[in-house]
Amino acid sequence: MPRRLVRPPRATRMAMAACLLVAAAATQAMTVSYQCKGRRVLTAELTPREGQLHFEGNDWTVKRVPAGREARYVNTKAAVSVVTKERMMTFTHGDETLECFLFSDALPGDAPRLKAK
Repeated sequence: MPRRLVRPPRATRMAMAACLLVAAAATQAMTVSYQCKGRRVLTAELTPREGQLHFEGNDWTVKRVPAGREARYVNTKAAVSVVTKERMMTFTHGDETLECFLFSDALPGDAPRLKAK
């Protein structure tokens, strides 16, 4: 006797769909800014697989490559490499290497300070 497949209840299907939406939203890139030496700002939109970099009028697409505890993104054609670890980023373009620090108004110590009168 063949077994009939049982369809999960509507609430279960909706819960599964909600989980998929949350997982999809987590993979979208968030734009963050890094303050590099010399008051130069690098803007990055990084996901677990690829990213977009915006620096001094240039835009690059980078792909993530396997690396230990760091996140490493490269674009070999444009000679661009980015290594992020915690709030630090090392940005390399050609012969130039810059050390950058994550800049965010939401993180303590990064918000502009009011001058005492």
